Amino acid sequence: MKHLKKSFVLLVTGLSMTITCCKKDTKNPSEAEPDKTPAAFNTNNVNALINNLTTPLQTYTISVASYNTHVCENGTTIIIYPNAFLTQSGQPVTGVVNIEAKDVLSKKDMILNNAIPVSNGQLLVSGGEVYFNATQGGQKLKMNPASAVYFEVPSTTPSYQMQEFYATGPSNLSNTNLNWATPTATTNIAVVQDTSFIGNSYYYSFQSDSLNWSNCDYFYNTPGTKTTCTVNLIGSFDNTNSAIFLSMNGANVLVRLNATSYNSITQQFQSYLNSIPEGVNYTVVAIGFDGTNYYYGSQVVTMTTNMVINLAALTQTTKSQIETNLTTLP
Repeated sequence: MKHLKKSFVLLVTGLSMTITCCKKDTKNPSEAEPDKTPAAFNTNNVNALINNLTTPLQTYTISVASYNTHVCENGTTIIIYPNAFLTQSGQPVTGVVNIEAKDVLSKKDMILNNAIPVSNGQLLVSGGEVYFNATQGGQKLKMNPASAVYFEVPSTTPSYQMQEFYATGPSNLSNTNLNWATPTATTNIAVVQDTSFIGNSYYYSFQSDSLNWSNCDYFYNTPGTKTTCTVNLIGSFDNTNSAIFLSMNGANVLVRLNATSYNSITQQFQSYLNSIPEGVNYTVVAIGFDGTNYYYGSQVVTMTTNMVINLAALTQTTKSQIETNLTTLP
């Protein structure tokens, strides 16, 4: 009997130790490993920055039965032929139509509107961008292939290499980065001399076939080595409240550095991989917004292989001063 009691005690003790060990191996939910999935960065301030800077959209109405012309803020003429629109189901539109339009020709306006001339990471030389849309009763229309809409984009030093690119996006690009689609046709855009003005005045003339963004431009294909560059910010500026642009001096070429590849440790923005021509002069432009105040900084550089550009702390400024600064970009 004593032997049985002793065996029973040993068995209970062993089970108790086993249960205790099992409990130690089971993690309390509060002690579990933290989720290592990186959180999406908060874009509220940087989106508000572009939203506050974007240039106004022009709106007007037309009778679709008539021939209509309209001159945009920066001089682009939109020519709408009669019966130019269809409903989404393909029915002819009659009566009055609402038109929305905006022309973006300068580097300043490209930055203010976040309408950057880039196609799948490749730099474009832009002759001007146009947003054009038509609605009736709140419903988006589409082009009538039996009619036409033409754009005449002014240029003082025209290039005969221009082709028409398209991009999908709203008129306000605070939440969208345009990606210009390669043209399906290889025909260059016509360059027309406007003899109604004294001196040499020209414009690009081309037909639009969609209600969206159009761009007259061509690929920047100058021979030479291309590299990847990074821009470092300091202080409280990062991808949540700042936008970084690289402006090629002497050409209508711009790129916005990628906020999604931002390195939070080094406060570093990166360009598209192997897309930035070396040996060329650029102006780096940084614009920040903390929800109340605007900030600005710039630096001229000559691009070298895998260049790291360290910007000084951005300076507090005003919206109007940012616009003035961008006007002086070479």
